[in-house]
Amino acid sequence: MTYARFLGLFVVLPLLFLVWRYRRTFTARSLAPMGLLLVVVYAATSPWDNAAVKWGLWGFDPERIWGIKLGYLPLEEYLFFGLQTLLVGLWARARLSRALEQKPAARQPEPRSEGRKLTAREAAP
Repeated sequence: MTYARFLGLFVVLPLLFLVWRYRRTFTARSLAPMGLLLVVVYAATSPWDNAAVKWGLWGFDPERIWGIKLGYLPLEEYLFFGLQTLLVGLWARARLSRALEQKPAARQPEPRSEGRKLTAREAAP
């Protein structure tokens, strides 16, 4: 399987599904942190991966990549950094927004015994 086919099946398709599924909840403002996250991911991952390939820790089969390289890494590897970050980030954002939208269960007040002083926790609004 080529790297591009792997990205298409296991990253791009789930990413497209997420975008379609949560399209009504995503706004430019809610997605803005993704830009910062992508900058951090590329800044942290690119030097390490380039060094690892240069030092022979791992490599890429020329038969399975497009052949376009930036530094020591194929273009598909850079696409993986960004697309995987978007996939996980959008999924986490969608799940978090759903969790925050749910109303917390109403707390029932605990019965107090008469004459007992309230604790700070009980007295707080």
